[in-house]
Amino acid sequence: MRSSLRFLAVLFTLSVLPLTAQVNMALVGHLDYQALHNSDVSDIWGYVDEDGNEYALVGVDDGGVSVVSLADPSDPQEVFYYPGVSSIWRDIKVWNDHAYITTEGGGGLAIIDLGPLPQSNNLPAHNWQGSGWTSAHDIYIDENGIAYIFGANRGNGGAIFLDLNPDPDAPVEIGEFDTWYIHDGMVRGDTLYASHVYEGFFSIVNVSDKQAPVIMGTRNTADNFTHNCWPSDDDQYLFTTDEVSNGKIGSYDISDPGDIQELDETICDPGSGTIPHNTFYIDGFLVTSYYRYGTVVHDATRPANVIEVAHYDHSPFSGNGFNGAWGTYPYLPSGLIISSDIEGGLFVLQPTYVHACWLEGTITDQSTTMPVSQAQITLSGVAADTQSGLDGHYATGYHQAGFYDVLVSAPGYEDQAIAGVSLQNGVVAQLDVALVPLTPFAWSGQVLETGTNAPVPFAQLAMESADYSFQTVADANGVFQWPALYADTYTISAGQWGWHTYCTSGASIDQNTPPLTINVDPGYMDDFSFDLGWQIASTASTGAWERGVPVGTFLNGSPSNPDEDVAGDCGEEAYVTGNGGGQAGDDDVDNGSTILISPVFDVSGLVAPRVEYQRWFFDGGGNGMPNDRLDISLTNGTDTVLVDHVDPNTPGMSTWQSVSILISDHLPPTNTMRLIAEAADDSPGHVVEGALDDLAVVGSPVAVHGHIMEAGPLIAPVPNDGTFTVRFSGAASGELAVLDLAGRELYAHAVRAAQEVRLITGLVAGTYLLHFTDLNGGDSVTTFIVD
Repeated sequence: MRSSLRFLAVLFTLSVLPLTAQVNMALVGHLDYQALHNSDVSDIWGYVDEDGNEYALVGVDDGGVSVVSLADPSDPQEVFYYPGVSSIWRDIKVWNDHAYITTEGGGGLAIIDLGPLPQSNNLPAHNWQGSGWTSAHDIYIDENGIAYIFGANRGNGGAIFLDLNPDPDAPVEIGEFDTWYIHDGMVRGDTLYASHVYEGFFSIVNVSDKQAPVIMGTRNTADNFTHNCWPSDDDQYLFTTDEVSNGKIGSYDISDPGDIQELDETICDPGSGTIPHNTFYIDGFLVTSYYRYGTVVHDATRPANVIEVAHYDHSPFSGNGFNGAWGTYPYLPSGLIISSDIEGGLFVLQPTYVHACWLEGTITDQSTTMPVSQAQITLSGVAADTQSGLDGHYATGYHQAGFYDVLVSAPGYEDQAIAGVSLQNGVVAQLDVALVPLTPFAWSGQVLETGTNAPVPFAQLAMESADYSFQTVADANGVFQWPALYADTYTISAGQWGWHTYCTSGASIDQNTPPLTINVDPGYMDDFSFDLGWQIASTASTGAWERGVPVGTFLNGSPSNPDEDVAGDCGEEAYVTGNGGGQAGDDDVDNGSTILISPVFDVSGLVAPRVEYQRWFFDGGGNGMPNDRLDISLTNGTDTVLVDHVDPNTPGMSTWQSVSILISDHLPPTNTMRLIAEAADDSPGHVVEGALDDLAVVGSPVAVHGHIMEAGPLIAPVPNDGTFTVRFSGAASGELAVLDLAGRELYAHAVRAAQEVRLITGLVAGTYLLHFTDLNGGDSVTTFIVD
């Protein structure tokens, strides 16, 4: 899907244009490093010697840098190899016939003199040691011969400035910018464009004074994991990658660094989970290494409508994962693109740069001429969908010219089809559409308690479909009304504290549908589809309890925050400790605790009441051994008792675990019970996550203190109308009680030396339990139906 949103006066588009494996890009040559060095590879850069011969410089994981001649690009040949420490991270840049290589494996800065090429392959090389650092993640060298070391093991890992001009083999440190860790960066004309991957934003920094850099502006990127960024040639726009599953390439107007505006977000192979890595700008196009998706070209000449126009998939893998395309280099004079594939080696590619065929316009209401937001614009046969923004504007496109049928649809409007819209490369096709509004209708109903038909006051209700979402609250008599619905197939839900949540799917609703009666079972059951009045208190700086659809996070491959609620209940919500997504440590419980408190529940009428729930706990990372906790307590209004303690030694970490607590094992059951869940990040700090779902309060109809009778009484007739006879096998004495399915007592009758009793209960239609306790404490339970 491709979607666009406009915030105030700003157009924001999300384009997703998956192409086939090879489009407008052809394979020229390949070098297999598994065969050459039995190794994966990392980053790549290019070099051109004095005679115009082109080279690829490739980082080799098992230790070293490979210099590859592209004199015959169809048959790349390694001409020099400089060994080094083993590391999966190497970054390479070139200045003044010298290659400079950083690695996180240590050993300082590797320097290779490329000057002897092509006459000699005997290239001088050595490792230069910086002051106070031995490893770094990345390097960039500007046009002035200043190298910028990023992510070094010194300070915060910001940028260290090295002057290469006095002696390219012996850099001189001249300053630093160390406010934040910098994962990657680019510098042009005394302006540093820095990617702060773990903080999730980029910064624009004036580094004209190397002793006193000045921050000009910052901006978070869409997925808050800003891996790299690259400016347009005129420095008016910046393009970014977020290195996460389904991550995006972002487009920003940076003409005013103090007021950076987002223009577009572009995603490749939507829904597959594939991850972008590094993007580069060249002559209005972006060339991006996209891990398992390959090497990709986007037309960025319209920065608010960036369109994928070329693609070569050189990885056998697909979807989410850190395999495939690591780096790419599009700046060789020949126009070739060279890409490094982690497992596959060096790929030499010939791109065909074509401009996109753009389609843009505005969607309005035919009756009012007001803009229509969230209208879906679909091009037949191609994945180039978009949505209109708040101002009704949309922007999409495709790489191939032709005639396309366009379908425009929006909630509350008739679909409109436009046949044979002409799209041409390099041309913006303008298509404005006025949609005809549908006529809404009112619909009503009532929420009643199962068994008693008593109204359920102030129940919350929701109706959801692919296009619509409606919510309302019933009145004191359980009566609800939606004044303006549209015909569709809905999932309908209802919930109120003290009753089980109701949900049904596939309900086809139109103006002829009769009023709806919803019957909800009595009893406490909360799957958090609705906010039923839980309270939250927190001393933690982040990670407070919140209700929502869980957004999964991972730490070292292990789930920390769950990525879904418990299966099988209504809705998709749960209570989780922080739900901001991103990295595991971004929104976990930090520096304190967070407490979740249930509404009051009454168990005084239940036999052997239990509290049941599903919980999730994760504790890892940080400093020292994990020592944090999730504590579940119960209070009866007088006493509060810990009933469930979870810590790193508790089995079931990173999974939903079912728990059942017999209340009377811990404190006397009352009519003022509450459940309390506390997740705490105790010192020292770690990544701590907790979650809670599917709370239920249940009562067992069998007294736990007695014994089960071998033969219980018989009921006749079955079913009945609420008046029936109970027959015993002999003269019996004890207590009869009729319970609902939640275990609540509705009717009681004393039995004294009787073989048969007749009960007139007045029960309404439903299923019930007959509980008999004899004078010796024996128990029996019989199920019966009233119709």
